Amino acid sequence: MIELPQNDMNCECSKYEPLELYRKAISKRIRQTKTLKRKLETIAEHGEGEHRLLKCSSCGQFWQSSHAWNWGNNEYLFQVPLIQIDEWLTEPYMQPDELLIYSAVMQRYMDNNTFVETERKCRVEACVDRAVELTVFCREHHITSLQNAGALSKEPKGRLFPPYYDTGDKV
Repeated sequence: MIELPQNDMNCECSKYEPLELYRKAISKRIRQTKTLKRKLETIAEHGEGEHRLLKCSSCGQFWQSSHAWNWGNNEYLFQVPLIQIDEWLTEPYMQPDELLIYSAVMQRYMDNNTFVETERKCRVEACVDRAVELTVFCREHHITSLQNAGALSKEPKGRLFPPYYDTGDKV
């Protein structure tokens, strides 16, 4: 069980909103990270230091430190949900910068291509969808084949978390 300490006046975590998936937001957070990091303690390090899990000693908020390769591999912090350290070590959270780049690449690809279904079934075993024109695959499997061939970006690795996906919870 993860225990949260009482909030105190030194905590500034609530001043930092979840990162919006915009270049400006990530650039701004990169600039804020040095100051923000001073009030956090590292509680775990993943792999070769690409990611670190940090915790605010005042409010208990967890943060992940990652490096944004498209921003000169600069470090930035983002709030993440509470998690057991061993679970985080198995799979850190997905990086917002990678999600931003992936979304932009995929949006551009989808905007520049049309996918007209044919009468043929997708060639992937057990797939019930129709193949699209100019390929033997349905749209999903065509995109996967391009990703596997390195012609399209693969989905970023890591654990998805709110606000970057809908939890389905009703308020």
